[in-house]
Amino acid sequence: MSAFERAMRSVGDLDDEFYLDERQRDVWNEAAAVGFQLFLWAALAAAAVLPWVAGRTGAWIGLGLLVAAAVISIATIEFARRRHVDLHATAFRVRPRLFLAGALYAVGVVGLIDRLVVAGAQDGASTWSGAAVGAAVGIAGAALVVRAKQRRQARFEAAEDLV
Repeated sequence: MSAFERAMRSVGDLDDEFYLDERQRDVWNEAAAVGFQLFLWAALAAAAVLPWVAGRTGAWIGLGLLVAAAVISIATIEFARRRHVDLHATAFRVRPRLFLAGALYAVGVVGLIDRLVVAGAQDGASTWSGAAVGAAVGIAGAALVVRAKQRRQARFEAAEDLV
């Protein structure tokens, strides 16, 4: 077991006797999933609203929320991946909630850029054009990552069929 897995087991207190009862474990896992989703939605909503209603201070808080949500999400996905569960293989389906999350994220990022970058720049137009180019590069990079994961999953399924 890696240091990361040991740390995650310690954070989650996964060796507690509580987890010996299967029903308790299942219910707690569902409750934890609901709590995790609630945190993500609250962080996205707050990060989308705070820059616009609280200015630069709200933007810094929103940035902190987005960073915290990203770090927690990455750690969660990595823990599952190390347990041989690829969440992207089954969970990445286009659903309305995905568009809502993307819209909240976009509003938050635009607010962050507006309050933290453009407000301090002398030429706001060049900042927005740079943001547009950065967004295009980011979207292209994300598309490449998704495509690579899909290819990897297809190879994995093909190899599994051979066994």
